[in-house]
Amino acid sequence: MTHTLCTLLLAALAAGLTLRAKAQLYVLEESGGNRLGAYNVGTGTAVNANLIPGLSGPQAFYIADGVLYISTYVTGTGTVATYNATTGALLNANFLPGVGLVQSILVSGNDLFVSSWGPNGVSRYNATTGAVVNASFITGLGRPQGLEMVGNDLLVADYFSNVVGRYNAATGAVVNASFITGLNRPVDIEYSGSDLFVSNYLDISNSVGRYDATTGSVIDASFISGILGAYGLETSGNDLYAVSTQNGSVGRYNATTGTAINANFITGLSGPANIFIVPEPGSIGLGLFGGLALLVRRRGN
Repeated sequence: MTHTLCTLLLAALAAGLTLRAKAQLYVLEESGGNRLGAYNVGTGTAVNANLIPGLSGPQAFYIADGVLYISTYVTGTGTVATYNATTGALLNANFLPGVGLVQSILVSGNDLFVSSWGPNGVSRYNATTGAVVNASFITGLGRPQGLEMVGNDLLVADYFSNVVGRYNAATGAVVNASFITGLNRPVDIEYSGSDLFVSNYLDISNSVGRYDATTGSVIDASFISGILGAYGLETSGNDLYAVSTQNGSVGRYNATTGTAINANFITGLSGPANIFIVPEPGSIGLGLFGGLALLVRRRGN
């Protein structure tokens, strides 16, 4: 392969990766908002603030392979429905019926994990069919909230116990029930590089803490402070996004230093809770197609 051909191939790959980095930030608004919206991850402007409007008692959501899973809770009944993540079209209104008050959803491979209050535990389902794998996958928790995968382990934020526990994602066996301690109503967990970020709902001085993902040891318990009702967390590149439920906003911060880039990155929300970042639909294909087109033209000369 000639030097020119190698250069063009690398350019094609770079184009694909650059476009792939463009993403949308999805925000679920609970009380008052009752909708799921999509926003530009670079500017915070609304792409579609009403991607899925009119939800009844929305609690949590997750996106995987173009499918959007949203939990709702109405008059004592919890349900997870599925939607098309691009159009917002309903796929299955009763994908997971009778799941309690769901606080977090996570998909890993073909497994779908759900943390819920009543029962206070984590359940495991088939992510494609919704079939129950183990309804009592992890039990004995206080009030399970956020879920995150680190290697082969499933991390669970326990709201009432003020800890993050670590469990085997294949068996549910305890690895370390007190992996991270000293928290104040932990809600969400975000894994990035070698770091774990944990939001503390009731601690404005230690709104988001930073911890070692391998050992659970504290790096900076006060990594970000001043967030009222810190809730959902997401990272994109070197940016960390954090929800303030009480301010009705999403802030953008430097994931290395914790410095605010824009504490009011998205505002005017009503009861924002969970957030999620995914690449723009079709971005990978466009980038690679453009790069390959360059390569074909060069070889034809």
